[in-house]
Amino acid sequence: MSNDPYPETVAEVIDDSLTFKPAVLAALTRFKATHPWRGTLDEQHAKFKALHAELCAAYSLNPPPRLVFGNDHASCSGTSCFIPAMNTIVLRGKLSVVTFLHEFAHARGKGERGAATFSINLFKRVWPILFARCSHDGHMLRAPRRGS
Repeated sequence: MSNDPYPETVAEVIDDSLTFKPAVLAALTRFKATHPWRGTLDEQHAKFKALHAELCAAYSLNPPPRLVFGNDHASCSGTSCFIPAMNTIVLRGKLSVVTFLHEFAHARGKGERGAATFSINLFKRVWPILFARCSHDGHMLRAPRRGS
């Protein structure tokens, strides 16, 4: 994994010409249809685990990284991480698709800029309306508050 720095803004990594594997787009489209933020925390975890398995297959990750959760529905997902020595993605705080995709990109060997580019552009492709409603905080997307 390279040591490339985080981008300073979301805008600098937006690239509408990026392509993604058809299996990846199909997996994200199916995931979107499950309404990943609905249900109990266990149900939401199951949805993320199913997406994780599909993405691991699409990218032929062998062995696939483990996916573990430390979620509380309240705190920021910014302390989530990929631990290379353990081949483990740890999602913390409020479940975030962008954060998951970012850490998944690290598991594929991407540095910070590459992970941000992958996660933000893939999220924008699959959730264009929600992406447009998100605010930008440096290189991070912030989901709109409920009801806004």
